[in-house]
Amino acid sequence: MEGFHNLLARPNSAPFAFSLPRPRPRPRRRPPPHPSAACRAASRWAERLFADFHLLPTAAPSDPPSPAPAPAAAPSASPFVPLFPDAAERSLPLQVDFYKPHFLGDGIRRAFEARIAKPPQYGYSTDALVGRRQMLQIAHDTLMNQNSRTQYDRALSENREEALTMDIAWDKVPGVLCALQEAGEALAVLVTGEQLLLDRPPKRFKQDVVLAMALAYVDLSRDAMAASPPDVIGCCEVLERALKLLQEDGASNLAPDLLSQIDETLEEITPRCVLELLSLPIDTEHHKKRQEGLQGARNILWSVGRGGIATVGGGFSREAFMNEAFLRMTSIEQMDFFSKTPNSIPPEWFEIYNVALAHVAQAIISKRPQFIMMADDLFEQLQKFNIGSHYAYDNEMDLALERAFCSLLVGDVSKCRMWLGIDNESSPYRDPKILEFIVTNSSISEENDLLPGLCKLLETWLIFEVFPRSRDTRGMQFRLGDYYDDPEVLSYLERMEGGGASHLAAAAAIAKLGAQATAALVIGAKYLPRKRPLSAIRSEHGSVAVANSVDSTDDPALDEDPVHIPRMDAKLAEDIVRKWQSIKSKALGPEHSVASLQEVLDGNMLKVWTDRAAEIERHGWFWEYTLSDVTIDSITISLDGRRATVEATIDEAGQLTDVTEPRNNDSYDTKYTTRYEMAFSKLGGWKITEGAVLKS
Repeated sequence: MEGFHNLLARPNSAPFAFSLPRPRPRPRRRPPPHPSAACRAASRWAERLFADFHLLPTAAPSDPPSPAPAPAAAPSASPFVPLFPDAAERSLPLQVDFYKPHFLGDGIRRAFEARIAKPPQYGYSTDALVGRRQMLQIAHDTLMNQNSRTQYDRALSENREEALTMDIAWDKVPGVLCALQEAGEALAVLVTGEQLLLDRPPKRFKQDVVLAMALAYVDLSRDAMAASPPDVIGCCEVLERALKLLQEDGASNLAPDLLSQIDETLEEITPRCVLELLSLPIDTEHHKKRQEGLQGARNILWSVGRGGIATVGGGFSREAFMNEAFLRMTSIEQMDFFSKTPNSIPPEWFEIYNVALAHVAQAIISKRPQFIMMADDLFEQLQKFNIGSHYAYDNEMDLALERAFCSLLVGDVSKCRMWLGIDNESSPYRDPKILEFIVTNSSISEENDLLPGLCKLLETWLIFEVFPRSRDTRGMQFRLGDYYDDPEVLSYLERMEGGGASHLAAAAAIAKLGAQATAALVIGAKYLPRKRPLSAIRSEHGSVAVANSVDSTDDPALDEDPVHIPRMDAKLAEDIVRKWQSIKSKALGPEHSVASLQEVLDGNMLKVWTDRAAEIERHGWFWEYTLSDVTIDSITISLDGRRATVEATIDEAGQLTDVTEPRNNDSYDTKYTTRYEMAFSKLGGWKITEGAVLKS
């Protein structure tokens, strides 16, 4: 899947901790059945293995013969005992299958020679490497000899579990765990390793076991990312366990490269993991996981320096990650997130603006107008301190509309009119397009009665700008009259200083207007194609006009702009996504046409994929993609029409080829959902600036 064809990591301080699972008890072996011919055959080749591993007592040539054999020691009830006798006095039952691909491959001898020629690259002890080699040698010799192989096969067919279980000399156990990990037996390595660590083994023995377990966790992380769709949460969890194991159990100095790779992988995928945790259902079952996601978001955002373009990993800027995280939070979670931000981390404009909208959403669903007053205070901060940005929320003209809506939501119609400049032709807040919209939707029966148009403007803003930003209000069926007619709202308006009767009268009038008007707006917004989710245009000077969302008329006046911006719709979005997939195939393909990336990418997306393409070429790899289908799921357009968020479902197959190491070849065939941030510029037109793969 995009961006995740190689090993993935993060800084040493994990953004959130994952607890290790309780070790699963190893099932007690059943008493062996009466000896059969197969079991006797298995014993013959097993005795040879035991001799090679020095498990059976053998008399030295110079020793005098014993007068009588000593009685055999009673077997221990468990292979794991708290004390450590000498290696020769202790063994451990392990299941080893000689027919595993790493032991057999395309030819027994070639497979054996390949494994011997390439020992593990990380810091196993000499004893572990010797044990690994002996394990491979025994498997090789058994399968190469026709008689022993026949006996082995017969034993497997009669009683597979008994035939596979070997008593491994204690000092050879780390080497066998190393061989099992290489053979893909990750779960067996982890179960055995957890039990071994409970016995507090000697340092060198322990470090070998920890190293084998860490590599087994890495294997599981690759399996998680290879799933369809990728299990990012599972991948992150097992890598966190590997990291913790290496750091806490003293093996970090043995495998610094492995530790570094795990770190880098976690740094890359942790933001995606946090987003997936936040995307889990809001219920009791997933509450703990979502809390981990919230804490992870705090750790990420609070550890990154101030500045919206700061990188947090995974190709996200700080602002882009916060926006993605907030879309997965409820309005109350957004408010709580903001309130707990340390004072040492000054909020940025987009944080304040998003949280102000969350206050508005929470005020509507909880019928608590005091949150409207808090939102208005936040909008006032943005005006007062003029927190700059490249977006359109950086001057009083823009925020006048938001403050007008806050005034109307607490029944202060006169202040709402002031913020819109309705009664003052010289007001800096006056926008002819807004006034035209209000008058058109007012059906004036009395002079200067613009309340219906103001309500329609407010409804449009709430439904298309406020509610989609919070998980608990997205897609909510809303009636403006229900809010103004609520007893708690009316009680609050009555107590407002300077309000009283006038605010209550306005609320009553709005409640009477709201029932049918809002219902029509919601129905229209639900069934019309979303060419203009907010149906708003802000000119380069910051003016705002909200089009009639129900009628969706194409008013030429609304499209006035010095530069013609092609309207983002499903067809244009699909064309851009298909173009990107085609160029990706060229940039990451055999020709490595990296220069073509700038035709469809810009900003951080261009940097990330340019670096990725260069890395793939440097390793001697290339990808071949087959695009089966592209479906545009949703489009959200910014207020100024110059940015869009596009979610698309992509059905794609990919084939990785490693020219120098064919065994690294890989492939996938999957369907996944991805979110693209697109931006329009005068010179380049529409391009993709950010991208993130979502869980299907």
